[in-house]
Amino acid sequence: MSDLADIAGNDPRRLRALHDSLNQLANSPQRELRELAHAVLNGEVTLRTAALSSAYAPAMDEAFDSFWTYYNQLTPDERNELEASAYNDLPTSS
Repeated sequence: MSDLADIAGNDPRRLRALHDSLNQLANSPQRELRELAHAVLNGEVTLRTAALSSAYAPAMDEAFDSFWTYYNQLTPDERNELEASAYNDLPTSS
């Protein structure tokens, strides 16, 4: 089992979402996040190793802080909608 499949709990929908997220990061304006995503997608490093790397920590911290600020400003209904859309957008397995 790959690192990504393991992280996704071997759930095809979660694995697809993880790949989609990495593909979005691969186009990030932040160089470090692009490097991280490309390295993981190309199999040069596992996501766990990249996530623990001090080389990527500042960019990841900044991205998480930005999301967390956005998320905390949402109303409970907006949070529920955001969380539901994350699962509704995933293709179902055949």
